[in-house]
Amino acid sequence: MPHSAAHAGTARHARPHREGRAVNEPVPRTGRRIARLLAPHRPVACLVVLLVAVFSGLHVALPLLARLVFDHALFGAGGTDLRLLAQVALLAAVIAAAAAAVDLAQSWLATRVAERIVHTLRSDLFRHLQRMPLGFFAASRGGEIQSRLVNDTDRIEETVKDGVPTALASLLMLLFALGAMITLSPPLAAVALGLMPVAFWIAARSGRAMRELASTGQHVRAELASISAERLSLGGVTLARVHDRAGDDAASFAAESRRLAGLGVRSGLVAQSVLSAGQLLVVLTPYVVYVAAGLTESVTPGALVAFAVLQARVYQPLWQILHFVTGFQTARAAFERVFHYLDLPAARAATVPGGSERGRVSVLGAGVAHGPSHWALREVTIDLPAGSATLIAGPSGSGKTTLGRLLAALYPPSEGAVLAGGRVCLVPQEPFLFHGSIADNLRYAAPDASPADLVRACEITRVHRRVTELPDGYDSVVGERGALLSGGERQRIALARGLLSGAPVLVLDEATSALDSPTELEVIRAVLRARRGMTTVMISHRLDVARSFDTVVVLDGGRVVEHGPRTELLARPGGRFARLAALT
Repeated sequence: MPHSAAHAGTARHARPHREGRAVNEPVPRTGRRIARLLAPHRPVACLVVLLVAVFSGLHVALPLLARLVFDHALFGAGGTDLRLLAQVALLAAVIAAAAAAVDLAQSWLATRVAERIVHTLRSDLFRHLQRMPLGFFAASRGGEIQSRLVNDTDRIEETVKDGVPTALASLLMLLFALGAMITLSPPLAAVALGLMPVAFWIAARSGRAMRELASTGQHVRAELASISAERLSLGGVTLARVHDRAGDDAASFAAESRRLAGLGVRSGLVAQSVLSAGQLLVVLTPYVVYVAAGLTESVTPGALVAFAVLQARVYQPLWQILHFVTGFQTARAAFERVFHYLDLPAARAATVPGGSERGRVSVLGAGVAHGPSHWALREVTIDLPAGSATLIAGPSGSGKTTLGRLLAALYPPSEGAVLAGGRVCLVPQEPFLFHGSIADNLRYAAPDASPADLVRACEITRVHRRVTELPDGYDSVVGERGALLSGGERQRIALARGLLSGAPVLVLDEATSALDSPTELEVIRAVLRARRGMTTVMISHRLDVARSFDTVVVLDGGRVVEHGPRTELLARPGGRFARLAALT
């Protein structure tokens, strides 16, 4: 995490690294956490509930008109009453229109609430992932992260936007219909409702199976996303072709796809078993009621017709509720996967007094451990004065890159602390360029940079002429990860981007390794001239650039073995830096 320029003195202290729960471990209190997402929208949610209640009441009122039609308008004591029949028809039309208007209003409000909830969840997850330690991204597959950020939140959005309002309307309609049925005939209502517990029992038994299948299905979808992201990238396709592994990669993808298809069949079977049970009740219960009505002398034809229509008003919402219960298990699994990521500890740096001089960096007994007994750095203590130019040297595996990332706050220290006066910008050996124009990539560090600023930075890194030779100049698209540019061009554009950042401390981690030695030396000298008065740190194994730096830090085995002015280190007989310089 970069230092904030607003906090001149920033320190990062040791803290234990925790990976959190396993991916498939259930997140506790999921229901309460889902409810907390709704809390900021409680007033609108209450209005939605009110509108749904009104809609459900109007929808249930229509069957009650059937009793009036049959017992009075059609088969009353005085025969057919056309006036009353017309009045009932007009009243039914008004109720239907009002129900449609209320349903439209509640649907609009429910959609707004759902979209805002999912937007908040998706945005919070993205911001939280941005704060995760680099080790999290090194250990996670990109497709898994994207699946949780996109696919899981899409599933949540679908459930919150469509499933919850439908289930709420069905529940209220069920309650209103039950009340009306009891009012019409308590004995018939008791008969009609006698089989309902069976449907709920089946739904409860199948819910756990649906949840497990949904969680596994989401995991397999993430695996498919990871395979496609890796194997269908430029590097993945190139690797498959040069090693003749395209068929194997296709087979791996097909195997996961078959696994997902099998899970889909099993999920569909479980869901359909619940729905079939509900459908069976819908078909059988009316006939049971008709038999009961034949044994009950107090039921009028109009009441029986109204009761039959209300039965549909009971079992249709019951069927929808059962459908929602089975579908919600998938959404619950998606919620748990998202909550699991949100619960992972982010990388944070503590702020303490000290290191307030702009551009000064102090490393105080710092170490970085990648495991219980694997220390990449140990007991590193160095002081980089403001405005200094320092070279970090050492053999391969000595911890140079780790030290650079420690200075830039990309790695938290496992021991000790790092103080930095202002923001630290790191330019790595393998720069990341996103799919956009050269100008867009440069302005990522300085959104307000003028065209002249871009030209000046690229002139310093000796890439301006090459950019102007491209068909669209600074508007030329660099391709996926800069694939349309050479390695040296990518590095120099990334270096120009680092210059545009204006950071008080700039760390170059083998940032010019793709250049030939004369060009590298020319670029480094130009960069140091442009940054005179600001702190620059360069990590390099090519020591022909050493004469451009005042101070040298030599690492070996993760420890500082030499640190001092370049001339003094070169003059030490048998010194580590002197031996390294003699080999170049």
